[in-house]
Amino acid sequence: MAEAKTADASNGEDKKLSDIFLNGWNLYDELEVTELPFNGSEFQSKVKTAMGHFEQATVIVNQVSMFSSNELIDEVSTDSLPFMLLPYFLGKLATKVNNPNSSEMLELGEIYFNDHLQRCQEYELCEAPKKNEGENKTDAAQQKSEQRQLIEAAYNRNDKIAQYRKMKEIDEYIGKMRAAVKNKTADDELRREFFLKYLQKSIMDAKQELESLRVMKEMVKMRLAHINAEQKQPLGNPSGAEQQPKSAASGQGHGHSHGPHNHHQSAESKPKPLQPFIITRNATQKAVFGLGYPSLPIMTVDEFYHQRVEEGIFPDDEKMAKINQEKAIAAALNPNVQEEEEKAVEDQQVEDDDPEYLARMRRMDEYKDVVRRGDGNRHNRS
Repeated sequence: MAEAKTADASNGEDKKLSDIFLNGWNLYDELEVTELPFNGSEFQSKVKTAMGHFEQATVIVNQVSMFSSNELIDEVSTDSLPFMLLPYFLGKLATKVNNPNSSEMLELGEIYFNDHLQRCQEYELCEAPKKNEGENKTDAAQQKSEQRQLIEAAYNRNDKIAQYRKMKEIDEYIGKMRAAVKNKTADDELRREFFLKYLQKSIMDAKQELESLRVMKEMVKMRLAHINAEQKQPLGNPSGAEQQPKSAASGQGHGHSHGPHNHHQSAESKPKPLQPFIITRNATQKAVFGLGYPSLPIMTVDEFYHQRVEEGIFPDDEKMAKINQEKAIAAALNPNVQEEEEKAVEDQQVEDDDPEYLARMRRMDEYKDVVRRGDGNRHNRS
C-alpha cells in the first residue's frame, strides 16, 4: 500500500515536471515564429515566463538527480530525454533578453550552452571541445598553421555547409513530428528518435551560438567603453573652457610685451587660404575672362608654366632641351639596340643547347596550319 502511494506520488511529480516543461516548450516555440517586436514588452514578458518554467524544471531535475555522468544515452529513458534540452532552451531564451548595454545575459547564455555541451559530451553525443594549445606550439608549428589557413578555411566552410543541410533536414522532421510528440500520440520509439534528433540539432546550434556570443560580448564591451568615453568628455570641456579665459587674463596682466608674440604665433598657426584661379590658353581669353570674373586671378598657360619653373616644380627650357638632345643622340647612335640584344640572347641559347628554347623551336617546325576541306562552322549552315 505504501509502495502504491509512493508510485502515485512519483507519477504526480513526473506529471507536474512534464507539464512545466511542456508549458515552457510551447512558449519557446511560439517565440521562435512570432512576429512580435523583439524590444516589445509582450515579447520580453513571454521570454521571462518561459525562462521561469525551464528554471523551475531544472531545479526539479537536479533535486531528483535525473542524469549521471556514469551512464550512456541508451540507459536514459525516453521520458527523461526531453529534460536534457533544458540548458539549451535556457541559453536560447537568454539570448532573446533585450539588454544591449549589459553582457550579463550573454554570459548567462554562454554558461547554459557550455553546460548543455558538457552534458551531451558525458553521454557521448558529441566530441570534447578542442583545447587552445597555441601557447604550447613551437614556432615551426605556428608557421605551418599559418600556411594552411586557406585549406582549413575551406574545410570549415564545407563543415558549415554540411551542418546547415543536416540542421535543415532535422528541422523538417521536427516540424512534422512536434505536434504528435507534444500530444503524446506518437509511440515510444518515435518519441525517442524525435528527441535524439533534437539533441543533435541542439549540439550544432549551441556551438554556433557560442561563437556568436563571443562576438557579441566584444561588441558590448566596445559599446560600453564608447559610452563611458562620451560621459567623461563633457566633464573635461568646461574645465578647458575655464582655463582658456584664465590664460588670456594672465597674459593681459603680465604686460604688453607678450601680446605681439602671442599674436605672431596665432598668425603662423593658421595656413594661408588657397585662392581659385583660371588658366586660359592665350591673352585674348585672359582678357575675356578678366572682364567676366574680375575678382579671380587670371593667367595664361605660359604664365602658369613660368610660375611653376620659378617655383622649381617644372624644368626650365634649358633642361628640357638638354634632355631631348640626349634622347635624340641615344636613338641615333643605337637604333637597333633592342633587336641586337634579343638576337644575342637567342644565339646564347643555341650555343648552350637550352632545352626550353630547342623544344619551342621544334614545336614551331612541326606545327602545320592545315585546314581540311569541310572544317569550320558546321553548326550554322544554311
